[in-house]
Amino acid sequence: MAKPKQRRGRPRQSSDVSLAGSRQLDRTSQVPLYVQLAAQLNRLLEADAWKPGARFASEREIEEEFEVSRAVIRPALELLVGDGAIVRVRGSGAFVAPPRREVRPAGLVKLLMDPDESHRVSVLSVRRAKPDRTVSRSLAIEDPRTRVAHVTALVDAGEPSACIVYSYASLALVPWMLAAAEERKGSGEAPYLDANITLTRTELAIEHSFLAEWEAAQIGAGAGDPTFLGRLVQFGRPAGSRRDRPIEFTHLLYRADSIQLAFDLD
Repeated sequence: MAKPKQRRGRPRQSSDVSLAGSRQLDRTSQVPLYVQLAAQLNRLLEADAWKPGARFASEREIEEEFEVSRAVIRPALELLVGDGAIVRVRGSGAFVAPPRREVRPAGLVKLLMDPDESHRVSVLSVRRAKPDRTVSRSLAIEDPRTRVAHVTALVDAGEPSACIVYSYASLALVPWMLAAAEERKGSGEAPYLDANITLTRTELAIEHSFLAEWEAAQIGAGAGDPTFLGRLVQFGRPAGSRRDRPIEFTHLLYRADSIQLAFDLD
């Protein structure tokens, strides 16, 4: 009696995330197949409250369900990884990623003036600098003699959530910034501030970008990983003034794979 043929390769492991209910891809569309596939897989992930660590469909299961090659599947999965929807473990497969942490965008002035126990600020560098055109325009600086405090810092809101802050604060309006950042850098403790200014409103623009090698190393990510790039202008009202002014211009780089940005809208 002939022995049954044995399947080569690793034994199948059934996924926790079902592919049932998925729609077939449109091969006549101008949208690349891997982008369509990523959208379909993401929709399946969002259709139910999957627990972090649940096993995601294997490449073989996706191949059989959607009738596409591994050359389509792999970049689709990379999109899901970059979006923070799944994590891939070499030799084990893909799994549902932990939920993203909610972070409210803020510049360094606000983080120093209103310390939050859930946000840990680590100052990396501090220097007095001459503002470039972008900073001067953002802070409405007209006097060429005006200098700014240029501070680079990390903000952690719980692992693996992290943000890099590039802050430029007008020393004419925030004269304490250099000393406060230096103290934070040296001791790691929140400095005492005699701020003498009231924070009012912020202006914020966000776009999609990618981490450079140095930035990625600071927050434990990979070079080229996706990031939310925020450009924030903090306004404040100095004591004795009736109008607010731009006091800080900040570049914010947030890990796109582990956080979601939250806003209060009036």
